[in-house]
Amino acid sequence: MKPFSGHRAFLLQRLSAVVLLAGLAAGALRVAFGSPVTFAQWQAWSGQPHGAGTLLVVSMAVLTHAWIGIRDVVLDYIHPIRLRFAVLAAVAAGLVLLALWTVLIVAHT
Repeated sequence: MKPFSGHRAFLLQRLSAVVLLAGLAAGALRVAFGSPVTFAQWQAWSGQPHGAGTLLVVSMAVLTHAWIGIRDVVLDYIHPIRLRFAVLAAVAAGLVLLALWTVLIVAHT
């Protein structure tokens, strides 16, 4: 496939949306039917392997979904190649920094 293939981006964005929907539904059910969660409970959950893994999967789904959405808008509306490249590079750098920050936060708990 080509690097800017629309089909692959379409599938990745739909897959990330399904992951986000599952995470949102699980969180909403927890808030609606569970007892209030303290910071200590949240920290203990995120410190366990399954909790940390869940946080990382949902976080990476958010970043993937954001990248594809922003990339599509940039490709559609920014026509000068140099400006398009600069904007995509800045967005990619920002999202990579957010991903690294997320991994550091989850690894620290």
